[in-house]
Amino acid sequence: MNRRISCIDGWRAIAAIGVLFTHTLGILNHPSLYLGPVDLFQVVNIWGNGVHLFFIISGFCFLLVMSKNKDYSLKALLRFWKKRWLRIAPAFYIACIVYGLHRYGSFSRELLFSLFANFIFLQTYIPGTSIAALFWSLSVEWLFYIMLPPIFILIKSFGYIPIIVGMLIVGFLLNLLHYCGYIYAGDFGWYYTIFANFEHFGWGMLLGFIFKEQILSRSFLSGITGFFLGLFVSYTGKIFFYSAFVKYMGNWGFIFESAGPLIMTLGFSIMILSSLRNSFINKIFSNGVLVFLGRISYSFYLWHMLVLELCFQYFRQYISISAAGTVVLIIITLIFLIPFSYVSYNLLESFYFKLSANRQTSNYSSYP
Repeated sequence: MNRRISCIDGWRAIAAIGVLFTHTLGILNHPSLYLGPVDLFQVVNIWGNGVHLFFIISGFCFLLVMSKNKDYSLKALLRFWKKRWLRIAPAFYIACIVYGLHRYGSFSRELLFSLFANFIFLQTYIPGTSIAALFWSLSVEWLFYIMLPPIFILIKSFGYIPIIVGMLIVGFLLNLLHYCGYIYAGDFGWYYTIFANFEHFGWGMLLGFIFKEQILSRSFLSGITGFFLGLFVSYTGKIFFYSAFVKYMGNWGFIFESAGPLIMTLGFSIMILSSLRNSFINKIFSNGVLVFLGRISYSFYLWHMLVLELCFQYFRQYISISAAGTVVLIIITLIFLIPFSYVSYNLLESFYFKLSANRQTSNYSSYP
């Protein structure tokens, strides 16, 4: 599969813009925009969980790619990991260096150690080595790549559904054990580990299986009704792990905190399914602007925080701490971020796609 799926690029764009939106709210100390009793910014901010949406998309894409593979030799697995490294490492490493110099001012022993931890994608697990908070997702993504071949070896033996359902169950149980205080209790950043996010890739893989096998093609989940049902489910999941709700539920709060992300990403998956199947929704997510932003979404994600902080620093006098200020800051950031991301994509990412197009020796080379 060499062709990209346009509406998936559209969803990548939604994920990237959502992350920018939530970080803009954070830098402005979370202003509100009320319509009656409803804070519209909090309503829209569900897309601030865009990283989870990226994880679903990864699971979806790799199910489609790796389901065609029949070679699980060590050589094939090393080739797969090499391709994944070539895809994400060049842009990520450059971003690490730039963010690091911005943070530390110059090269130092602390920066070099932090760069090393980030370069091996273990910064989340080595205290004091975070260069930029947003880079936790790259660690999760890489560890998922490491786990993918063993997962597909199990799928080859036991089938898709048992293994994918097992991933979802294991992910939920890991979160449940954490929030019960049995594993990684305390201040450890559980939310930013592969253990806390394993389940989201599982939903993506299930979505990929449903899409590949044309299951539920005539179901209401594949239409507009399914899209709004998915939206409802995603908001329900978001509410479940909202801190005020968890506190309100008292001794039972840990169950909702554990299940909330799983339910939220189920809703995201249903919405993506409807966009893949329904022509009207597909056209919305396949429009040229979203597809373009989706193509450059990796560079967009890597650089958005630095550009956002610099824009706020240099244009602060024109930006009020308000809803209007939020919109102004987002617009200013996009003016600089989009062309910068496009240049980054062409310099640090596009070579990978050209390389993959020229080397069709393995089914691993495709990435929809």
